[in-house]
Amino acid sequence: MLKDKIATLRRLHLACDLILTCAAFLLGNHLSTLLNGGSPIGNPAGHLPTQHVLIICVIWGMLIFREKQSYAYRTKPYWRILRDTLRVVIIGTLLFVGWLVATNTLDYGRSFFVIFAASDVILLYGLRVVVLRFLHFLRVRGFSNQNVIVVGTGDLAKSAVDDLKEHPEWGFRVIGLLDWEDMTTLWRYRDIPLIGSLSHMPEIIKNNQVDYVIFAVGHENLDRVDSSFKICEEMGTKACLLADFFSTNIARKEITEFLGRPAVLYSTTSDSRFQIFLKGLIDHVGAMLGLIVISPLMILVAVVIKLTSRGPVFFKQERCGLNGRRFWVLKFRTMVQDAEKLKESLRDQNEMDGPAFKIKNDPRITKLGRILRRTSMDELPQLINVAKGEMSLVGPRPPIPDEVVHYDRWQRRKLSMKPGLTCLWQVGDRNDTTFDEWMNLDLKYIDNWSLWMDTKILLKTIPTVINATGK
Repeated sequence: MLKDKIATLRRLHLACDLILTCAAFLLGNHLSTLLNGGSPIGNPAGHLPTQHVLIICVIWGMLIFREKQSYAYRTKPYWRILRDTLRVVIIGTLLFVGWLVATNTLDYGRSFFVIFAASDVILLYGLRVVVLRFLHFLRVRGFSNQNVIVVGTGDLAKSAVDDLKEHPEWGFRVIGLLDWEDMTTLWRYRDIPLIGSLSHMPEIIKNNQVDYVIFAVGHENLDRVDSSFKICEEMGTKACLLADFFSTNIARKEITEFLGRPAVLYSTTSDSRFQIFLKGLIDHVGAMLGLIVISPLMILVAVVIKLTSRGPVFFKQERCGLNGRRFWVLKFRTMVQDAEKLKESLRDQNEMDGPAFKIKNDPRITKLGRILRRTSMDELPQLINVAKGEMSLVGPRPPIPDEVVHYDRWQRRKLSMKPGLTCLWQVGDRNDTTFDEWMNLDLKYIDNWSLWMDTKILLKTIPTVINATGK
């Protein structure tokens, strides 16, 4: 009966989402018409674009329906709800545009899509905030509460109890704790009593309303959980494993699926799939637009290189990308034709410590090459690498394989993020930085990455290029 009610409420929620999305569509159509001062775009006679409304309902319905956690509100924070809403609207809008292009019916202006997407985000997020606040109101007053038993008495169990006690709006009520062994003394934590040991769990579930059994497990007790999980399964009680398998200093834990099985993923890079999706989208769009805008300049540079020195216009070099993937980086040639062959003879003049190679007054660099390097124009062809997905606009600079084989273990983590055209090291004092400091700047970027950080680095790169402070 409860599952039927929940399913009915979710269908009602989906219907409200689709109605609000249609309202946002009509609002965008109407306001963009007023802004453009004419009849509705794509509808000369002013009729309701029924076909487009139906397509939007199908797209949005599929996007929301395929997300299992779309209407799971119990422990979801506001920022995650906003993130999920933005993802649905952005992907839905892109799919809608794709359908319009495919059917040759792209009659809407940019103002329509901006108004439609913005108003849809506001309406859908507003509905979710109202629903969440209403559920919080009910749960704080004892409605729709779930009874929980926590197995464990260590720090992990206490942390779980703290979270549940400090968030009554989640609707969880801890009725007791179980220890792994029988305790001969009375014990409680934050007014939650110890009601027995793990062996008492079947009897406690039998004689009480228990919705969840939370196993707060340290690695030393992991092998003792199997039989208890089977008891919960047999008795129809939900079991949740809070497993503290490994202690990590950097890696973030994420519960996911791997090979169709539940898994705990440990990753040192950002787990924000939405931000990573936007970063990739910005990279591809930005690279393509950049290549279009600066193509006359690139043609001019290519002609001057060809006229002033012997050799090819472009310099291709194998580099290491994401997780060590090999690719060929493109640059305008700034050195003499046989520069790589002369490298070993100059090895004793290397001014960088560690495996990197750099000479301030490298005799292999041509006169034009020095200008290109100081203005960073030699890097422009790497927009092709960005457009191909091998690089990003912002990220650690891609190292050559010969350097990577000499990395210390902690330095290898630099390859855990896609390399970029510019990064923290690029906008700082490049030649005054030691190799270890360079690596630490790259790891600082990886550990603190956000789209806002990328924006700040790109903005700092502009005066570096204009002032010709590159090396």
